[in-house]
Amino acid sequence: MGNLEKEVIRAERLSKYYGDGEALVKSVDHVDFSINKGEITAIVGKSGSGKTTLLHMLGGLETPTQGKVLVDGVSLYDLRDSRRTKFRREKIGFIFQKFQLVPEMTIRQNIRFPLDVAGKTLDLQLEEELAELLDLKDRMGFYPHQLSGGGQQRAAIARALLMRPEIILADEPTGNIGEAAGRELLDFIRRSNERYKQTFVIVTHDMSAAASAHRMIHLRDGRIEEG
Repeated sequence: MGNLEKEVIRAERLSKYYGDGEALVKSVDHVDFSINKGEITAIVGKSGSGKTTLLHMLGGLETPTQGKVLVDGVSLYDLRDSRRTKFRREKIGFIFQKFQLVPEMTIRQNIRFPLDVAGKTLDLQLEEELAELLDLKDRMGFYPHQLSGGGQQRAAIARALLMRPEIILADEPTGNIGEAAGRELLDFIRRSNERYKQTFVIVTHDMSAAASAHRMIHLRDGRIEEG
């Protein structure tokens, strides 16, 4: 499954610490791994294991205490903030656990917003496919507060996938959308991976979602568990 080609993400001695002295918390601690283009990788582990922090560092959202993240050979945290933001916008799509929808925009406007910012052309056929898949077809004119938490999450998923970025980082993408919708979303991710050779990194507690990946990275107390 997938199209495994060149290395697209590399983490080198990646660490994120909070506090100091006896209060020091090692959220992520000296993590090393790489992900190939077209690979679906699931990051799994108990709550508090550092999964979301790791995902945010891979996407250029949270500065490491030490170590490096390379995306297509570019060291993210050696870039100036403005250049890193531009690079991230061009390369990476995010599915956030907290949705981050703009309350004053309709669902349709929210879904198209990253395209507008990046100046990319809208793929109407893909938008319609996503709206159908994610049960948003009759809700595109709604505002975020008019949708349930699950509806808002589905809109956030559509927003990320409509950009058709090379890399998609997803934090618990099936967390609030129900079992049947979750299975359909995972099927869509696999199709998107095959068709567009997109690379997915998925943080999840859902082992059925993790099982659909090419590989799993198990985190425990901020470190990768062997095996």
